[in-house]
Amino acid sequence: MTLIQSLKHYYFKNIYFKKYIKMVHQNRNHAIECQQAVFNKLLAKGARTSFGKEHCFSEIKSFCDFKKSVPARTYEEMLSYTSRIFQNEKDVLWPGLPVYFGKSSGTTDGPKYLPLTNEHLNCTQFAARYMIANLVEQLGNTDFIGGKVFYQADPQIFENKNGFKCASISAIKSYRMPQWTQQFSLPGKQIDNIENFDDKLKKTIEILQGNKIKSAVALPIWLSQLLIEIEKTTGKKFYEHFPLFKILFLSGMNFEPYENFIRQHMGNDIIIMENYTATEGNFAYQSIPGAKGMELICNQGIFYEFIPLKNAAIHNEERITLKEVKTGEQYVMVISNSCGLWAYRLNDIVSFVSVNPYRICVSGGLDDIFSPFGEHLLPLQAERAIAMVCKKTNSSIIDFTILPGFDYENRHRYLCYVEFENKVPDKNIFSQLLHQCLSDENSNYEEFKRAGILSAPEIIPLRKNFFKEYLKNNFVQQKNRHLVNDTTLIKVFSELNEQY
Repeated sequence: MTLIQSLKHYYFKNIYFKKYIKMVHQNRNHAIECQQAVFNKLLAKGARTSFGKEHCFSEIKSFCDFKKSVPARTYEEMLSYTSRIFQNEKDVLWPGLPVYFGKSSGTTDGPKYLPLTNEHLNCTQFAARYMIANLVEQLGNTDFIGGKVFYQADPQIFENKNGFKCASISAIKSYRMPQWTQQFSLPGKQIDNIENFDDKLKKTIEILQGNKIKSAVALPIWLSQLLIEIEKTTGKKFYEHFPLFKILFLSGMNFEPYENFIRQHMGNDIIIMENYTATEGNFAYQSIPGAKGMELICNQGIFYEFIPLKNAAIHNEERITLKEVKTGEQYVMVISNSCGLWAYRLNDIVSFVSVNPYRICVSGGLDDIFSPFGEHLLPLQAERAIAMVCKKTNSSIIDFTILPGFDYENRHRYLCYVEFENKVPDKNIFSQLLHQCLSDENSNYEEFKRAGILSAPEIIPLRKNFFKEYLKNNFVQQKNRHLVNDTTLIKVFSELNEQY
């Protein structure tokens, strides 16, 4: 390390990020105490609201009191309160009125609208700060700091709903980004707002070239399309254009199925870091490069509860706090936050890979549990199985979707639609390996396999750019669902695959 590099590292570790490194250690080593402090602060604020008065917040002295007074609610069960806010009624869930409403997909009845306060949005910034401060300390260098950042954001297009600005959380964060920060982020607002997906990719590539890109923040499925287009347009892979690139921050979905592809295009030696973020909050970040699990953020305005997955269908669930969770168990996460979401039941299923410190993996969503034959397969299990088969066959995929293949005369099977990057591997070998890897990940699948109920998956290669065409009409970033219990999509996939 040169003298300049040493001085740069000293400055960032001991001056610029000193406060955040201290907060990282507090969060890591005193999570339970942090949660108690957050709980107390939230209740004190909430006591002045209509919701707090209705649920007797002033009389709540413990978590047990809170659990008795405030039932867990889904988005639909919160609508009676959020609709009052849309009528400009103050102090409903949180003092005053929210500054925005976060708009996200997720319900069959249309988008979700969730109140976002300044206090909450300030808290959401800490996931990035914690992650970078932690890396400065762990890596012992700051080579990844400096240069430009490729930051993939949704278009800053706001819907006006009764006077409230509504947009995706990504668009809102991008809109609130300080001016000095925007100078280091590419491609920028003008390109983010281009509606035509092909034009957007082309303009993004044009503006990225010639810049020293050292890091990127992106969603895997959309990043993969950009990497393909860079090689197609220039004849070179990403790492040939940006040899100084060091670190990739991924959010929104498990990156394991995409890892081979990403590394082939961006470099085998890059650091890939995950974070767990949603409209409701930034919940966790990967604290150890290369290790499974993301560290739960316990000291930034979110109080966590957990429902054992086996009890998730019960309305008045037995909720537990962080100190009661166990490794290896599956939980549905419930949060209370500084937007006034009280005992709000998320759709996400998480498991703990460590309780000292508290590190989690996101297994999928309640709506994503794939059980056409009774196997209760989670998206994370399917993604790990696909990733393992890709490594064993030295293949690389763009994306995949699994649909149920019912066959009552023979044996049922999975229909695995896969867009491979280059050469399609031997389908029979890929199928047999996937059959075994799914069995390794899911005991019910293993039982059905052994009983002859499920045969090896059918591998259906998709044409080039299939998922680009399939997803390009989604102006806002969307995740491709890997497990879909909808046989009508078989016809949709088949017809779309034949068009190209």
